[in-house]
Amino acid sequence: MEYLSQILARNSRLLPDRPFIVTDTETLTYAQFSARTAQLAHVLQARGLKPGDRVALYLPSTPMMAIAFWACQRLGAVPAPVSAMLRHEELRSIVAKADFRALIADTETWPYFQQIRSEFSDLAHCLVAGGGGQEDLTSLMDAQPEIFDDHVCDPRDIACLFFSSGTTGKSKGIAQPHFSIASTLRDMMVSHRNRFGREVYVCAVPLFTNFGLNVTLNLCLYGGGTIVLHERWNTARVLADIARYKATYFGGTPTMYVYIVNEIDPQIHDLTSLRVCTTGGSPVPQPVIERFESLSGARVTQVYGATETCGQNVMEPTLGVRKRGAAGLPVGSSRVTVVDDDGHEVPTGEIGEIIIGGDCVAAGYWEDDEATAEAFGPDGWRSGDLGYVDEDGYVFIVDRKKDVIIAGGHNIYPLEIETLLYKHAAIAMCAVVGIPDEAKGEVPVAVIVPADGSTATADELAAYCREHLAAYKVPRRFEFIERMPIEAAKIRKRELVVALKDGTLDKFRG
Repeated sequence: MEYLSQILARNSRLLPDRPFIVTDTETLTYAQFSARTAQLAHVLQARGLKPGDRVALYLPSTPMMAIAFWACQRLGAVPAPVSAMLRHEELRSIVAKADFRALIADTETWPYFQQIRSEFSDLAHCLVAGGGGQEDLTSLMDAQPEIFDDHVCDPRDIACLFFSSGTTGKSKGIAQPHFSIASTLRDMMVSHRNRFGREVYVCAVPLFTNFGLNVTLNLCLYGGGTIVLHERWNTARVLADIARYKATYFGGTPTMYVYIVNEIDPQIHDLTSLRVCTTGGSPVPQPVIERFESLSGARVTQVYGATETCGQNVMEPTLGVRKRGAAGLPVGSSRVTVVDDDGHEVPTGEIGEIIIGGDCVAAGYWEDDEATAEAFGPDGWRSGDLGYVDEDGYVFIVDRKKDVIIAGGHNIYPLEIETLLYKHAAIAMCAVVGIPDEAKGEVPVAVIVPADGSTATADELAAYCREHLAAYKVPRRFEFIERMPIEAAKIRKRELVVALKDGTLDKFRG
């Protein structure tokens, strides 16, 4: 099994002139990318960083994020991508956790960390691409050699730390070993039937997420592909770049697919170059999938995975039986077990908590033995997701265990209600959340962004739900807003819950 720097060395040797990263302003071939990572590795080494040291990457989705990640791999340091959207309090919490020796930022993110810099005297080096009042990292790199003697890693060494708050709000550092990342990249490439040296990816998912970095950028590098990198989501630019670069691979959140089908003009935009399209995390409206597939000719593949398992571990088959509502089948070494609250495996078809095992599983949570013991065990990682496996081995996700609404003793799964609502033509986007209720304990509330031109009322949607759902599952309220709170193209349900509780939902209406 390769450790990560060997993957880069292999492809820079085999495909030196192939473009690896493309943006509106620059293109880096594999040889040029390798040279830049070598130069940054020299800069870090000259400042005393050594294998095992943690490096915070407080960067947006620019080539520098990719260069910094892979420079750390060459040095044997441990990169920790940090969301460029984080500000003082959130940033302070993460930096305090990992005992970073260095932080790499750019002129966009540096001012936010600069305000709390004095609190972290042990963080020896802050390097800023573009300067921003500091030494300019780009200039420092330009003065360094373009060849670096890569550190020889043990496959069990930690290759990356991702910080994820999950549903608890408590930040945890997810420690991904070289072996787990490389295994997941292998499994994803085979399962998607990627062609070495031929695929073109359009990436608008933030690189500071596992989806953006491992599942998209690193998968592209693993297979010798080209990645067209977008710093932030812009539907028109994404559509234009799919056609301009004849993209073959697009992975996006359900929200991104909604944006695309709402804004696409078939007279202008061409999606027919696409071969592989993936999505996961929440339901994509069936009409959205059908329209996207009719325009592109590519199947939209449902996938399931997590940062704790380094990527996509369950996928719809690219060929073969497709079951509506299924996340798919375990791929590669991944295996899925469904257990009850006592940890006992449940019979086929019964709902329980999903456990993912196999080569893909991370090493645990950084310096958090208690959380690691709770979530990781001999069978794998306890996902906190509820689901079941049918008689053919297909995995169905019902909802997040912590998101289940318990109303008068009944378990209500928001995902089930959202899936139904998304089938209604009047709905562009929706989220179902639970709010406190004196009589029932909790009740479901649906927050709706109407489709353009829709005049549907709450009464109409309630009647629609009553046709298809048990009475206790029907949302007690339907709230209409103009924009969803979204971060990294995912709906922030916690913000909706707070707004519903304190009566501030109007901030999403203006």
